[in-house]
Amino acid sequence: MILPKTALTKIEKGKPGRILENLMLSKFSGYIRVGFKMDELCSAEVLLENGKILAAEILRIKSKKSVYGDEVLSELANLENSVVEIYTLSPEQIKKALELNKSARVSEAGVMRLERDKIIERYGIEKPDEKEIEQVITEAVGNSELAVELEKEKIMKKYGIKKPSEEEIDYLISNALGEEEIEEVVSVDFGQLKKELVDILSSKIGKPSKKTVGIIESCGSYEELIKKGTEIEKALRTLVMFLPREKIEEVISEIEQKIGRKLT
Repeated sequence: MILPKTALTKIEKGKPGRILENLMLSKFSGYIRVGFKMDELCSAEVLLENGKILAAEILRIKSKKSVYGDEVLSELANLENSVVEIYTLSPEQIKKALELNKSARVSEAGVMRLERDKIIERYGIEKPDEKEIEQVITEAVGNSELAVELEKEKIMKKYGIKKPSEEEIDYLISNALGEEEIEEVVSVDFGQLKKELVDILSSKIGKPSKKTVGIIESCGSYEELIKKGTEIEKALRTLVMFLPREKIEEVISEIEQKIGRKLT
């Protein structure tokens, strides 16, 4: 997505779905960025305002293909431990970001599915089978010519849903990720990504790119590469005395496409 450049607020490690859920509960406004590996290296971004998910995108870095909206939430919900970057935005920045990313907007139905799945997972709710659903519908329609609203307590009792107490809710929020065993993210194809970046510099710039190549080759992980983004861009821009500015901008853009985010 096209998002404002802003300082990193914090980094959290854990399940992206769980971290996103906690941000929703805390009425967070801003966006998150998650780097992960499935079929290929990916970068996901989710925009929120007052805890409400507005837009989302996953960029497949190698194939340069993107997934937008509701599908992104489904994919993030299934991810295991990852590094999640969190950025805070002002209301004006969020409004502008939403205007620039209309194709990535998430529907109300998509958000509801995410919340439903998290509740089911957290409280061990067993979904009714098709026969039970048909029976409930038949009973409801049979008792009214218009529409029947089943009482909440009866539904909860029927399917064994336990309503959490206020103490449980406070505990879940304050201790989210606190006692989880965290695993470091491993970028399986990071070596290949570095090779592709070096190839871009060698083919587009040649010998003057020696310093930039050295910075990239010194990185031992995707996270370290991202942290050195400003240093990489600065090294490239110092070449303006040797190369046309347009050429440098082209190389920076190509590198950003490869890594799935802005250098700075």
